[in-house]
Amino acid sequence: MKILFVCTANICRSVMAEGILKRLLAFSPGFHSVFVASAGIDALENCTPDLNTSEVCMKRHIYIGSHKSRQLTKAMLKDMDIILCMEKIHKQRIHSAFPKFAKHVFLLKEYLHKNSLDDVEIKDPTGKSKIIYEKCFKEIDREVQRILPAILKDTS
Repeated sequence: MKILFVCTANICRSVMAEGILKRLLAFSPGFHSVFVASAGIDALENCTPDLNTSEVCMKRHIYIGSHKSRQLTKAMLKDMDIILCMEKIHKQRIHSAFPKFAKHVFLLKEYLHKNSLDDVEIKDPTGKSKIIYEKCFKEIDREVQRILPAILKDTS
């Protein structure tokens, strides 16, 4: 299985999600059969993660220092089984630019949810306080842990 997390610049939310899932998979049977990556819909290529993102992740032993931001491309989408976006605009932009892949694109908070949610977006913490980054990390962590059993089930 191949999973791609998408946000705006690929220096905060999608990087956190990628790091969280990779960490969880490292302690799970069958993790070798899951590929995890991230990209941004408006990313500047080869930027390092936001400083607060790095610090929030490092605090939890998730090392993202070697990450370099990547712009989302058609080739990336073509290669993925699941594309998980942080905000509606990310999903809409992918649907508009690459409608062929729409059936693989979801909001992270909506993915595998049985009920509709009032708040389906994970807001961008860029430029905000470290407390906001912490809240963002916890929100992403909760969602990634929620979908982990289904990911592992699909790889077995």
